[in-house]
Amino acid sequence: MPLSAQGSGQSGLLCTHRPASECEGCSIQHRLNCRFDPGDLLSFFMLILPFGVTMVVGVMRAGYGGSLFLWLLYMLLFFFVWEARVLCSHCPYWAEEGRVLHCPANYGVIKMWPYRPEPMSRLERVQFAMGGLLWMAFPFVFLLIGGEYLLAGIGLATIVSGAYGLWKHTCGRCINFSCPMNHVPRDVVDTYLARNPTMRAAWEAHGYRLNG
Repeated sequence: MPLSAQGSGQSGLLCTHRPASECEGCSIQHRLNCRFDPGDLLSFFMLILPFGVTMVVGVMRAGYGGSLFLWLLYMLLFFFVWEARVLCSHCPYWAEEGRVLHCPANYGVIKMWPYRPEPMSRLERVQFAMGGLLWMAFPFVFLLIGGEYLLAGIGLATIVSGAYGLWKHTCGRCINFSCPMNHVPRDVVDTYLARNPTMRAAWEAHGYRLNG
């Protein structure tokens, strides 16, 4: 069973997984999505749902419905294996004891690797970006071949609006600080790391330094 690098005892858990009573007086508790909330998960899926629906309808109208099975297989590989390894295993949500990930995005992923408290490497960030772009680009190929230009345009618009929604409402509060889209303010990151010494040590071992 994957365990947090902080250890398996209560005192070693990240603050995200310790009793909520310990959040009392925390200066950043309202500036981070640092505890799982089903409402955050719903918001995430509402942001990506328009893209998914548009692509499925468009590919079927283009006459390439069979390709959706390939897209599904790639989604399972990317979100449950590849992305889970290069992105999610660095996230504090991954440090929760248990085999299933509870987070506002990749909820339900089986944790096949131990929690890695250090930040993502440059290669991992590149892999995440490439994998995500391939996931988005795959159905567009069939829409364009099938002449579904209007739905392709609508799909592109849903990507832009969804990405903006994530950037505006999610990525500025996410505790997976080394994700390429993360833009949590530096002072908030520093405060969270200061509250979690082993995660801080892992980041500092990779060159990060807290301000002040």
